[in-house]
Amino acid sequence: MPRITTLPDVRGIDASTTETILEALQSADIPITYACGGNAYCSTCRITVLSGIEHCSEPTEAEKTLIGRLKLPAYVRLACQTKISGDISIRRLVVDYEDIDLIDSQFATEATGVEQSFVMIQAAIRGATNFDEVNFPYDILYVMSRYFQRMQQIISSYGGRINNFMGGRFLALFPADQDDAAARAVWAALEMLTSVENLNEFLEQLSYRPLNLSLGIHSGSAIAVPLNPGQPNGDFLPLGDVTSVVSRIENYNAALNSQLAISEVVYAAVKDRVVILRTGSIEVSAKGTQMSVYQAIAMKGDAPVKAIATVPGEEMTFSKRILSFIQKFRIGISK
Repeated sequence: MPRITTLPDVRGIDASTTETILEALQSADIPITYACGGNAYCSTCRITVLSGIEHCSEPTEAEKTLIGRLKLPAYVRLACQTKISGDISIRRLVVDYEDIDLIDSQFATEATGVEQSFVMIQAAIRGATNFDEVNFPYDILYVMSRYFQRMQQIISSYGGRINNFMGGRFLALFPADQDDAAARAVWAALEMLTSVENLNEFLEQLSYRPLNLSLGIHSGSAIAVPLNPGQPNGDFLPLGDVTSVVSRIENYNAALNSQLAISEVVYAAVKDRVVILRTGSIEVSAKGTQMSVYQAIAMKGDAPVKAIATVPGEEMTFSKRILSFIQKFRIGISK
């Protein structure tokens, strides 16, 4: 008779090949949630199959519908729909009210933490560790607001989005399934560098210190964990080796004496168009695995078609925008 080893209970029970996992757990008095009565409507009986997935029955049509809606991975199954023909090891995923709240949010947005592929840019302002010590708060707000606004416009115009910020650093993501994602990321990075150069010329006129931008680009899969499960298309946290590797690549600019470093994965996707000045390598695992890193200085050919990224009020002349601002200011004072 097949045997089920269940976590977090650390128990082993026998199961018939004719009963579902849910029925077997109930017979053994192992607590399991099934809010819909075992009809594949709620997914609260979901389990992770840790081993023996080959002994599980094929998903029923009802299970396929629910799993497809929530984009659950293949190793997550519904206990109410799954039968077994051999030994398996499972983990129950809904064990308390907090888990039920998470599932409720997932149903509201049809969003779960799923594996996705991205091209990532990590950006950092280098050489400015005392930036907040030598400038007044207004100076910091003024300079960094202009910087982040420019970066946001460039990244979004190439099909990416800034995912998170930390001090003078941020991470930008380009979905790998969009057309020519690696090239879009490299073109965006080069335009970011040019934009900062132009910004520095402007800051010099105002006696501000220049910004030194350092960029790293890598591509790979990450688990996209929703930060606000109740909000559709909300912010998420990308977790995985790709995020740590892109950070190492960006840091390696110091060794390359460069501003833009790309991984060998990204290089392979754009090698017929990218202009490389220097190469090096970084360690990307505890076992000492090495990855080649390339200093990119230009792209050949035409840039990808950019999305229209219009800044609110951009169509106005400068004088009209000043008048518009004054009008808003007066309205605010009068309230």
